[in-house]
Amino acid sequence: MKVLKFGGTSMADAQAWKRVLDIAGATGAGTITVVSATSGTTNSLILAAETARTGSLKEAQRISAEIGDKHRKLISSFFALPEVTDRSGSQTCEQHIAALISLLDNYLLGIHTLGELSPKSLDAVSSIGERLSSFLLAECAKAIGIPAVWIDAAEVMKTSSEYGKAAPDMDALFERARRVAHHSANGRYPIMGGFYGSDASGTITTLGRGGSDYSASLIGLALGASAIEIWTDVSGMYTSDPRFVPRAFSIKELSFSEAAELAYFGAKVLHPATIQPAVEKNIPVYVKNTFEPEHPGTRIFSDADADSPVRAIAFKKDITVITVISSRMLLAWGFLAKVFAIFEKHQVSVDLVSTSEVSISMTVDKKTRLDAVQKELEDIASVKIYHNQALISLVGKNMMQSKGVAAKAFDALAEFPIRMISQGSSDINLSVVVENEHAVEAVLALHDTFFPNLPSPVNA
Repeated sequence: MKVLKFGGTSMADAQAWKRVLDIAGATGAGTITVVSATSGTTNSLILAAETARTGSLKEAQRISAEIGDKHRKLISSFFALPEVTDRSGSQTCEQHIAALISLLDNYLLGIHTLGELSPKSLDAVSSIGERLSSFLLAECAKAIGIPAVWIDAAEVMKTSSEYGKAAPDMDALFERARRVAHHSANGRYPIMGGFYGSDASGTITTLGRGGSDYSASLIGLALGASAIEIWTDVSGMYTSDPRFVPRAFSIKELSFSEAAELAYFGAKVLHPATIQPAVEKNIPVYVKNTFEPEHPGTRIFSDADADSPVRAIAFKKDITVITVISSRMLLAWGFLAKVFAIFEKHQVSVDLVSTSEVSISMTVDKKTRLDAVQKELEDIASVKIYHNQALISLVGKNMMQSKGVAAKAFDALAEFPIRMISQGSSDINLSVVVENEHAVEAVLALHDTFFPNLPSPVNA
């Protein structure tokens, strides 16, 4: 039994939906498919909600109508395909679209009336994309002879009530996943939406943006899947972001720890939380290209061989560096605890940490709540804030046990001012922080240093 997850770009139009169903059908009876909303839909839903909150209900309803029309056109195009043998599901699709768009309009009216968009309301609105795409895809599957069954993720993916970033209730998930396993064991093709679920009271929740990958991994864990396949618009995980590094190439194999590190430090192909559920039962994860299904992509598993000390270079821009300076740190105990207690109080997550005798430098992704953090930090130390920074991470298994890696890295970065340096607690990450404006040039220099040759044909 395999779990296949398809992202928004894989769900863009009728031809893409047919391609998704071909891949699922070729994988075999019992395959479980988890899908994102169609490309751009979640952004449109959030825009509609924000527009309703700020006062223009008419404009919000126009966006809602566009979402409905987009899905109607998609269904109309799909049911016009010559491969469709049963067109009776077209009306069922229309009814489902009408019901969810009506529900969306009711949500928008409530948001407009109150002038407030709570995390709970935003979850209800933003989940509609997956509630549309998963149901409609199941009906399209039936239309071409695939015995699909729609599974409402709200009935299976039980979570906490932390709206916007709910945590899965693993006991409830394992129990409710049995109904998915039942359909799979009987040769059907369960199709469900990722990203959303529901709490103990049945209220819709979401796992956070990009949470469809996480949903697929959790379902794979609950069902003891033989593999989890993440289908996207690139052929695996690359040595760096190919949009900025033309010579980047697909990596054949990665360890779980390497892939998790890359996802966390900027690789956009995987949601950072995807790997952990797979690790628990040692389920291999494959990252593959919906538009090039014959490409092997990247296999992620526990015993991946490392053919070089540096496997990939990830980066993310627009981070913030916070430096705390105090002579009270010197030979003192408890100072670090005070600093991190402030971050915990304001729910600000720290990525990297670098310390000296009298200072601590930290990186954070989000600028929200930073004013409050800075104010409290200034009660115990001098604080400097550096915005518009970029974090660059070299990732590789046993990287720090290999001679010359750091020397080569800093030689490549000789022309760029470095704000911060940090080695991860494991031996697979060496990170630096530079100004945003230098990020791409620095990554290109590092890539040319560690991957000077063109990729082998199998990875090209």
